[in-house]
Amino acid sequence: MTPFKWATAITAVLSIAFIVVLAVQNQQQNAPNFDLVGEVAPDIEGVSASGETISLDEIIQGNRSKVPAEQTWVVVNFFASWCSGCIVEHDDLLQFHEEGVINDSGGVCPTRLLGVAFNDEKAGVNDFFAQFGGDWPVVVGSETNQIALDFSVLTAPETYLIAPSGLIILKVIGPVTYERLAESISC
Repeated sequence: MTPFKWATAITAVLSIAFIVVLAVQNQQQNAPNFDLVGEVAPDIEGVSASGETISLDEIIQGNRSKVPAEQTWVVVNFFASWCSGCIVEHDDLLQFHEEGVINDSGGVCPTRLLGVAFNDEKAGVNDFFAQFGGDWPVVVGSETNQIALDFSVLTAPETYLIAPSGLIILKVIGPVTYERLAESISC
């Protein structure tokens, strides 16, 4: 091959490589964010199995009028009564709900636990809590499908820790532990 043909072949290969890199980079920039950590949490609006109206946005907005030590951290747990991993994590969620998280000063950090039923019905949710205990609000109904999509939930259990500012700081796929939640909260 002549030097001209070599130069042409090398230029062509480099051009194709450059185009491939740009195409892949463009796809990654436009891809949906399935992690959401570091992003503002999507709102959760709905009615719990006990009839309580739930709004994550209201909790976050309420934080704005409080000093930082009094602002509420929110844990959102996507669960289902048919989910074995949900049974595994339930005692840890009970502990989190009942005890909260102790800060360095010995006080309790303001926390709130919200459940979202994932492909489940109100009767299943009520039976689950009757059997395993707990009384935190769990959103049920047709809106839970959209909430799961907004959070990019693939299956239960998945848990999100939301800072008082509304940013998601932790996502746990599979059973969550009390320790994992407690070590991620600073107040």
